[in-house]
Amino acid sequence: MKNTDSVPRQNADETTEATQLQEVPSEEQAVEAKKKKERPITKKKKKRNLWPLKALAITLVLAAAVNAASTVVLEEFPHLWLAALLTVIILLVGVLFDMVGTAATACDEGPFLSMASRKVKGAKLAVKLSKKSDVVSSVCCDIVGDICGIVSGVCAATIAVYTLNLNGSFWWTVLIYALISTLTITLKAIGKGIAVKKANSIIYGVAKMLSIFRKEG
Repeated sequence: MKNTDSVPRQNADETTEATQLQEVPSEEQAVEAKKKKERPITKKKKKRNLWPLKALAITLVLAAAVNAASTVVLEEFPHLWLAALLTVIILLVGVLFDMVGTAATACDEGPFLSMASRKVKGAKLAVKLSKKSDVVSSVCCDIVGDICGIVSGVCAATIAVYTLNLNGSFWWTVLIYALISTLTITLKAIGKGIAVKKANSIIYGVAKMLSIFRKEG
């Protein structure tokens, strides 16, 4: 009888030998693999969040400057109408910045990206503001808002002193403080409601205004 298994066995041996040859890495591959093993694993350093320190410095400088300026103005020009005017201006500034900070957290980034792709003026800045909503909110609501609260308190104290000297009644000073506090809270509540509803329009308006002073990259 003829041995019919010799040919298949020979083919199987050749296939096994070819597979083993393919599995054996060449000299260049071995050197490359050795280099990869010897390369040191570098860990990416995490960026430190320095924003709290920056916010502290900005708040300290601005609060001191604005408070000193308002105090000097009221001392140099001791008029009731001037104190009332400063109070109204500071309240409006605080409300406007509070609206911007609220709008930054409530806006939708999608429409700004679409506008930026069409190279609409101010769209790129609007995207940046929406991406940095935490920083924008911190600056507008916390830093500027707190400073406006401090300065409005100084103006309220000045108005209270004037009314106390004119009328000599303690309740007039209490009423003035209550009115200013109520007006501040009410205006901010109205402003927040508008900011949530018109968030994109507000942020785009701010970005368009800032684009006048800053070139878009």
